[in-house]
Amino acid sequence: MVLTGWCANQYVSLINWYQQFRDLSEVEAMLVMGSYLVGMIPALAFGGPLADRFGRKLFSLIALSSSIFGSLIMAAGALNVAGLYAGRVFSGLGMGLAMVAITSWVKVLSPGPAGATRAALCTSLGFAVGPIVSGAIVGFSAHPEIAYLVHVLTTIAWLVLLVAASEEPQIQLQEATATGSETTLENRRRFNRVVLPSAPWVFGMAATGFAVVPALSDGAGGSSLLYSTVAVAVTMGMGTIIQPFVRRYNDVRKISLLIAGLVTALAALLLMIAVSLTGSELLGVVAFIVSGSANGILLVAGLSQVLDLAGSADVGKLTGRFYMVCFVGFTFPTLFASWRLIADPELFIAILALLCLASIALVYRSRGHLPRAGLEEISS
Repeated sequence: MVLTGWCANQYVSLINWYQQFRDLSEVEAMLVMGSYLVGMIPALAFGGPLADRFGRKLFSLIALSSSIFGSLIMAAGALNVAGLYAGRVFSGLGMGLAMVAITSWVKVLSPGPAGATRAALCTSLGFAVGPIVSGAIVGFSAHPEIAYLVHVLTTIAWLVLLVAASEEPQIQLQEATATGSETTLENRRRFNRVVLPSAPWVFGMAATGFAVVPALSDGAGGSSLLYSTVAVAVTMGMGTIIQPFVRRYNDVRKISLLIAGLVTALAALLLMIAVSLTGSELLGVVAFIVSGSANGILLVAGLSQVLDLAGSADVGKLTGRFYMVCFVGFTFPTLFASWRLIADPELFIAILALLCLASIALVYRSRGHLPRAGLEEISS
């Protein structure tokens, strides 16, 4: 999960570098970032049920292989921008398969709340490591191809180790499929009405934190490579650091942690409006911290709900659906870049803030779908 996250996010700290030195426009650079959803969405939609049926190890191997191809093809982007698009698609395919197959595998190996925390932590760690490594390498060498090849070599080494790893006994997979153990109707309602309204803000806050905030800061001097790398490192680093601390407050019978994450997301969006109005780098760093905190809180809270409510026969399927909605948030930077061509950026952020408020209202209104949820529990 760390290595597929590394691959998926290694481009984001280089967005402004590609604009400055490879002549990509802001819109095209954001489109390249968002293009990995073309590989991600099918992987999340179909990879989960297939991994539930045929085993998680097989799809974990495919995930790592796709990440390797993604980095190799992106290295060819030095010759043609089409390589960047194609490489991002393979990166998204690898990340999507990892999120459904390996998250399900982690649940089997780590029953209870620990599984969700470990899966979320590894995902966030990969998202943080990738852009830090690529930003540092490109800062010294001015050759992103070297950064992509470093990822390839590291992933090949881990792929060899994974081949030798053993999966849960096949009989366990067969029993889960044969006996059903499917998600109950009430839990499906809980998934649709409590979990999904908060999901877009999981990676929406990450993406706005490390891609939109640097674009809002005039003081960043056109968002230098250093500032862009700091943006990703602080945003995703904070998302990783905060997860073990919020775990102790994570109770799947309450909406407290989901609401806390959404309120933090709203605070981050309001900070972004202030960054846009002032152009302050320092305020931008605060926005990175708050955005990353929202990302980490919502990832732990949302994934914990999914792994708690999903039956063993469809945990991969529901995990995939959860992440599909999460990655809606990764379209925010592309939409922002297009919006800024025709209107003030503050209005775009304000619209996001209103949508976040709507999510808070929906989650609070649906609190009765949680097991033994009630007003007294929430207030406690």
